[in-house]
Amino acid sequence: MMRDTKRTPECKAKHRTTLVEHISNPDNPPLSRSKLSTEVLGFTTQSVIYQVFSPDELREIEMEALELRRKSYAAKLAKVDDGLLKRAADGDPAAAKLAYQRYEGWSEKQIKEFTIDGPFLAQMFQIFPPEIAEQVKAALVARQDELT
Repeated sequence: MMRDTKRTPECKAKHRTTLVEHISNPDNPPLSRSKLSTEVLGFTTQSVIYQVFSPDELREIEMEALELRRKSYAAKLAKVDDGLLKRAADGDPAAAKLAYQRYEGWSEKQIKEFTIDGPFLAQMFQIFPPEIAEQVKAALVARQDELT
């Protein structure tokens, strides 16, 4: 049975602060809620955390803490980004590739162009009955003419 002291607003606020401080510290590994209950808050059983906080309250605490965690290493990431951009500007091809991927959303996707006389469409036309294949081919030629 849970002691009444865990239900007081002061105690709940203290537990909330403890959780936020622990989760927001980048030096601490991510823990499950059951481990947060026993190892961080010191409760005797894993389920006590759910008696003190509702699932929505825990989600809110976790979101707040993760936002603080991100802010704590944002400055370090900015230094990494500066270093990446400097190496890219100095001519490092791997850094340039990574910079374009990170900042421009670039990827090495290959774009294949299909032409009416190409092997892919030739195979497709073999699947269709001849009269339909001719109609599709005529429509593609007309569309290609419109585009050029």
